[in-house]
Amino acid sequence: MGYKVHTVDGKAGEIDLSTVRTYSQSVRVPSGTAGTYQLVKVPAAASILAVRAYRAGGTGGTVQVKKGTSDVLAAPLTTSTDAWAGSTTVQNAACAAGDNVSVVLASPSGSPTEILVQVDFRTAVPA
Repeated sequence: MGYKVHTVDGKAGEIDLSTVRTYSQSVRVPSGTAGTYQLVKVPAAASILAVRAYRAGGTGGTVQVKKGTSDVLAAPLTTSTDAWAGSTTVQNAACAAGDNVSVVLASPSGSPTEILVQVDFRTAVPA
């Protein structure tokens, strides 16, 4: 619920004063090559809500997200060819300001042309 405001030019609008925000960070690996890729250094305390992955081409590959050295997904996420795969079942989801979040791509097969990984966060302060 927001507050109604009127600007100097006479236009009315609403301001959202809630403190909860969601945002996404993503990494695109053009060659779909296995490896660890840094995603973000978390700017403010947040929780990881979901992990999603899209694989273009190829026949296989898995994605794991790590917060520091801890796995965020209980089991690596299996990607699908030319489709989004995702999971909202996360562990080690609480992130402190300054935590490093990375993406680990493993077992690419069939030469995928790219893999896109998106991690959704919720924070109590504007990101």
